[in-house]
Amino acid sequence: MKKILLGTSAIVAAGLLAAPASAAEKIKLGLGGYYQSAFVLIDEDVENTRTDSMKQEGEIHFLGETTLDNGIKVGVNVQLEAYTTSDQVDEHYVYFEGGFGRVVLGAENSAPYLMHYSAPSAVVGHGVDSPNFFHASRPSYSVGGATVQNALASNATFLNATSDANKLTYFTPRFAGFQLGLSYTPSLQGGRGGSSGAYGNLSDNNVGAQEKLVEVGLNYVNTFGGINVAASAGYSGGSLEQEAAGFDDLEAWSLGANLGYAGFTFGGAYMTSNQGLQLEDDLEQWNVGLTYGFGPYKVGVAYADGGVTLGTGRQDELKMIEVGGTYALGPGVNLMAGYYYIDFDSDDAGLRNEANSFMVGTALSF
Repeated sequence: MKKILLGTSAIVAAGLLAAPASAAEKIKLGLGGYYQSAFVLIDEDVENTRTDSMKQEGEIHFLGETTLDNGIKVGVNVQLEAYTTSDQVDEHYVYFEGGFGRVVLGAENSAPYLMHYSAPSAVVGHGVDSPNFFHASRPSYSVGGATVQNALASNATFLNATSDANKLTYFTPRFAGFQLGLSYTPSLQGGRGGSSGAYGNLSDNNVGAQEKLVEVGLNYVNTFGGINVAASAGYSGGSLEQEAAGFDDLEAWSLGANLGYAGFTFGGAYMTSNQGLQLEDDLEQWNVGLTYGFGPYKVGVAYADGGVTLGTGRQDELKMIEVGGTYALGPGVNLMAGYYYIDFDSDDAGLRNEANSFMVGTALSF
């Protein structure tokens, strides 16, 4: 028996020695991320308040990638919030990339979100579309222990119904300027072995919850005689886990475009969504912006507008103007300043607020 075992071991060893050695290296993690801070002065109608505050936003990214012998790149990205929050670990996913395109598995934004173009901003971390910082109070009041809020919390044309929920995403190779992206999210509620933020391991068949979400993104990028062209279109659709009055299967669409020439970038976007609700009119939001970069400076102006009519017939609106700029003090070090006019409007007088805000701050990337 011993001789047999020794003989078998020799055969195995010979097989290992005969196998071609792999040139690929094991994935090693590196660091990246950003940190943004802003000192803000706000004068708003809500309780006639004037406030000053320091706001901060940052993430530390753990990044790793290796290239296999067959040329396929395999990588990992785990993003840690740089401050205490309920969503301490933000996006976290692995990816495979090669001549076939790119496959992403895990908690990452959807294809139409990542491929979308919107109004450009000259102020890092800000802008009139899905900003990291929003310098006004969302109006609300309490009735019988329940909170009533303006239906719009911020201006956004990015399709973000699935946010960082665990999903499968595929991007095709870019061909003649075009690229297609597809995402599938089994459920926003049942994480089934992993969660991100609010997307935890909850039970199925929740009233108002969406499942089996399919999202499609398409964009086009090209240059014509010094003019840079970028355009995008997106769709998000889902199914209710449980039918209930006031809710509907999710349907949302987006369009966006940017044109760049000689330091100028002009662009805007449009989005419409039923938000998975039975609304009298779907949510509609749009924006437009213009920036100009020269040397280490970038300045710009942007405007956003949005509105929705609820099933009760109440109409809520939100308008926003940004004027500001950024100065690149050095590699990955920026100084920024801006003015913001934000106007919440509603048929309900208790859900109105008008704010004028001024900010100065820094934005670091590493």
